[in-house]
Amino acid sequence: MKNILLLQLNRLGDLVQTLPLMRRMRREHPGARITLVALEGFSGILADCPYFDKLITLALSDLESLGAPERQEAFPDLAPFDAYPEFRGPYDLIVNLTNDLGSSVICERVPALNKLGRINTYEGELRLLGPWSKYMFAMVSHRLDNHFNLVDIQMGIAGMDPGPEPASLIVPEKRRAEARDLLASLGRRPGRKLVALQTGASELHRAWSLENFAAVAQGLMANGYADIVLMGDAKERERVETLAELIGMPVMNLAGRTSLTMLPAVLQACDLLISNDTGTIHVAAATGCATLGLYFSTAYFSETAPYGGNHAVLQVEIPCAPCLTSSRCPVQLCREFLDPDAVREAARWLMDGSSGPPKAYPNLSLYRSRFLSNGSLAYLPARPEPASSHFLSGLMGRLLWEGVLGLARDPSLESVWMRERTTPEWERKQAHLMSAMSGLGEPFRKGLDLAHKLRAEFESEAPVRERIVFLHENLTRLSGSMAAVAKEAGLVGLFLHFEMMDMDYATYPALAEILEEKYRTLTDWVGRFETTLGNLSR
Repeated sequence: MKNILLLQLNRLGDLVQTLPLMRRMRREHPGARITLVALEGFSGILADCPYFDKLITLALSDLESLGAPERQEAFPDLAPFDAYPEFRGPYDLIVNLTNDLGSSVICERVPALNKLGRINTYEGELRLLGPWSKYMFAMVSHRLDNHFNLVDIQMGIAGMDPGPEPASLIVPEKRRAEARDLLASLGRRPGRKLVALQTGASELHRAWSLENFAAVAQGLMANGYADIVLMGDAKERERVETLAELIGMPVMNLAGRTSLTMLPAVLQACDLLISNDTGTIHVAAATGCATLGLYFSTAYFSETAPYGGNHAVLQVEIPCAPCLTSSRCPVQLCREFLDPDAVREAARWLMDGSSGPPKAYPNLSLYRSRFLSNGSLAYLPARPEPASSHFLSGLMGRLLWEGVLGLARDPSLESVWMRERTTPEWERKQAHLMSAMSGLGEPFRKGLDLAHKLRAEFESEAPVRERIVFLHENLTRLSGSMAAVAKEAGLVGLFLHFEMMDMDYATYPALAEILEEKYRTLTDWVGRFETTLGNLSR
């Protein structure tokens, strides 16, 4: 493979979470030229990155213009990017990690021998290439059924098996020295732990209160245990200054004083970052700094927790969490369960390497990251008591998809599964999925039979128009009736729906052969799910 184009046009955290994939690509394709396309404004974080040969940064407004309603008649046009010869191709492989319309137009229009991820050939199309791409798009609507980290999903989209990658942000010694000098000038005291606090978030409904952060800082600073460094960009300076006043003791305030280029070096100098679910926590993890994530509101650890070993999250788990951005509570009760004492105790547990986890708090789960024997990352319960219903839902989903996608099981997941598989909730969920698979298998087999007869009719010496119309109408009705059945299957049903949509545009008679092959593929997928579900009951 000589030329690879990688599209990652999401925000800072997603861009940083693409680094393990790029590192793997560089290692597995040492002679390939890798071109990365990212949003401008975040590229500073890649200043010292050796995993690509060419970086193209695009303005968000230009990207959005590809999907603007007024451009629909000129949908295939890439005129805003005519100045980039890199968009003329050709490539051996294009991987689109961005599930939006603009990136999918670029992915479809740039010539390549192979493409993975989302493409759009014509207006209104939603086509996802590769099983992991379909999985990610379906997972967004069924988050509690997912326990795959985003980094592992992205590796799958790119056609690679998951595998542990070490800290992937390169920090040169020159920048590390600058960070040490900066922290020393602000009062860094040798011999104390250094704990960073990231109090902001891209959306403040996912930000813990400043009063709670202040209480944690005061607890960690007691008896000279830790120094505190406050993180934030220039827009968060006022918020961070308020926090410094609430703490009431000397802290190092770096809000607005570190560029994206310098941020990794500062975080690497810290023993721990305590953070809301935001880009900074992924930057810290990518440098090797341990992190403690605070997850509530719309934030859910299963897909967006930091990548790497020795990270922990505190996840609020009440029946309505995680909520959707479109339907979150006007008063977020979930915040109330994130106790400052729980955060302080978890922070010390991570830094001191204590063998036993801190005590439990109501409706608050503590998870710790580890790489499994199959190479993927998992956040597992840190305490021995029974796992939450949310975790068990995701565990069944993970075991199901690992079996279907060919990943070997890991003993640590096996032990939780063996302990919990006879609980009524687990049995109900498994029975529901088995029933849904049975409901899907029958129409898929019927569709395969109809498509086979339709193809045979076109290939006969004297095709009968009335029979062709009859078979076509039956296939159309069948397709329409499958939507309700697929909905019952949740994430699996939506995945199979996206599989059905992944077809080349064609007309009869070629369409008959394509439909036959598609229904054969869908029948095969249902068989895989049924087999794996059956294995989970043994």
